[in-house]
Amino acid sequence: MPKTDVASHNSRDQSHRYATHNPLGPSFFQLTLASANKAEIFAEALSELDKSHSQTSIIVENLQKWNPEAASRFETGLYARQFLTISYCWHSQEFSPEGYERHGIWPIKKSIVDAVLAEKDHPRVGIWIDQICIDQSSVLDRQLSIAAMDIIYRSCMRLVVLLEDVLLTELEIQLVQKYDVSQRPYNGGWKFESSEIETVTSFYEKVNAARWWSRAWCFHEMGVHRPWTERRQRDHRFSATFILCGPNDTSVKIKWAKLILLMSRAMHVLPNAQIWWKGVTTISGIVEPEDQEKGWRGSIMARHNAISATGCSVLQDRVSILINLCGLGLAYKGPPLGTEEELLYLSSLLALAAGDLHPLSMMHTRSYAAEGEANLDIETRGIHRVEEGEIEMDMLFLDAPWRSIKDKDLRPTYDIFPYTVTTHPASDRLEAESRVASNHAHSAAEYDIGRRHFLAGCILNGAMFTGRLWEQIKYGVVPIYNAGKNMDLLLNPAFRSAAKAFLAHLEPVSTLLGIAQPSSSTLDDATLFLTWLTYPRSMYYIGLRTFSVPCTMRWDSTFITSLTVNEYFHDGPDREIQVAVPTHLLEASCVPLRVWILRPAKGGQGKEKWRIVGKALLLGEPDLLTEAAESAGKPEAKVILRERTIVCG
Repeated sequence: MPKTDVASHNSRDQSHRYATHNPLGPSFFQLTLASANKAEIFAEALSELDKSHSQTSIIVENLQKWNPEAASRFETGLYARQFLTISYCWHSQEFSPEGYERHGIWPIKKSIVDAVLAEKDHPRVGIWIDQICIDQSSVLDRQLSIAAMDIIYRSCMRLVVLLEDVLLTELEIQLVQKYDVSQRPYNGGWKFESSEIETVTSFYEKVNAARWWSRAWCFHEMGVHRPWTERRQRDHRFSATFILCGPNDTSVKIKWAKLILLMSRAMHVLPNAQIWWKGVTTISGIVEPEDQEKGWRGSIMARHNAISATGCSVLQDRVSILINLCGLGLAYKGPPLGTEEELLYLSSLLALAAGDLHPLSMMHTRSYAAEGEANLDIETRGIHRVEEGEIEMDMLFLDAPWRSIKDKDLRPTYDIFPYTVTTHPASDRLEAESRVASNHAHSAAEYDIGRRHFLAGCILNGAMFTGRLWEQIKYGVVPIYNAGKNMDLLLNPAFRSAAKAFLAHLEPVSTLLGIAQPSSSTLDDATLFLTWLTYPRSMYYIGLRTFSVPCTMRWDSTFITSLTVNEYFHDGPDREIQVAVPTHLLEASCVPLRVWILRPAKGGQGKEKWRIVGKALLLGEPDLLTEAAESAGKPEAKVILRERTIVCG
């Protein structure tokens, strides 16, 4: 088994020229590799790390600019497939089976050791298992190994996962053997016999309850293992092997691809199954290397959320896992973290430094969990200082009063939709997902008023605003709708008459003067817009209330929707409330919450400070930076740029 050492060393040191062999028992030995061996094994993983060098350098540069103390907690320059890696949960008070005996120096019992050794396709294939391969008595060895853990697990031939707390019965083993893709083609889903449902249920519940799914380091080990292509599932050499326990101290092996199919199918046929099998989170948020080369990056904050959902109690370990999963050439070397808030702060700081906008759109300590976003250029425009609980940045203040869309403004919408706006199905849902979703979905009648307020706001603001809004939605939102399992957003022909009525209200003068009907492309866009309005997912953008805010000297407006507030929103008179947008978010898509609702912070000690009391979506805005520059110093200005604004949480 290879034992890595990522610390730099003197190439003239003869001890590094040859591999060393240290017998540890009759059938087990420790192999410490020579430098050349290590270089060959880890070459591919290190080359991938090299690709992120530019991003890593920018992250460090931003951290040093915003907060030198936080930057000192990280270091770069960590350069340090012929082996298997073992992924398992260490034994603890919650898992200490009576009579359990370790086998020799192994931290696991003999039947599991035998199953692991049987995974070796060749006698020279090595095995990495952390309790043996890391010197647990050496703080330095543990630190270096944690820093290089992504390289180790990324470079291994195959992952071997031990679910020691899953004990299968003979019937459950027979089920596993029967439903095997090599023996029984999947063909869109296996059909379990009625007599098997009880066995399927017990198998599903046992596997889903395994401790391994809720361990952060196990999540990390599975997340960084390569390749992230179909070979991961279809090629025996790379597909992870899961080892479970059977009766009479036996073991059972299941390939990762087979386990995915069996658990996923069980999830969708069992009446009381959880909507998500825990294993789904193991691969969520992963952005494959080929997509990274196109500029896609996984959301760092989405990864933070996924890791926080696991059972890792050592907070600084979560930082290391986050760094490794994101493929960054960094290592955490700071002091232990004391609180979840400090962990959230560091994760947010890393995300901001990497160009991830989501920390600026978070409310209630949760991030907007996007799986990835196209972002080749990392820019941090307008951010000057970041500390725990406080940020200093350039902001545009919308200095005009809000206008709430009133019920009296809704009359024109009944010319477009005389009856309740029909909800258009958004996706081809699987059976179990539909069953659970139906328990939480709102009816079309409940959505109707919110949709009419949004539609009425478009009519009040006119054709120019609505055209700008639709361009924003068409190119920033619709592609998200068309991704994944959801059906593409296609215009509903039944809405053509409604679209004509909508256009007539947007251009009432042309209707009165008898000007020619709109072109087919304009009518198609209007029809597609109304189709988008009826999608359930669009309620995220529409919200329950729509506010219109003037934002130019010509009284052009923008929408503020989906307002989310915290406990400080009512902490003072309404006249104190200000609406502002960080300049860093102006060029972002309309998906995140870009509007910050602010109140003056109490006890500012001479400096003007603001407290965040809410956030909201900004939709259909014109070029606000240009407007701020052109209207600067004029009494009729609606947008004011305030540099180095200090905002606290």
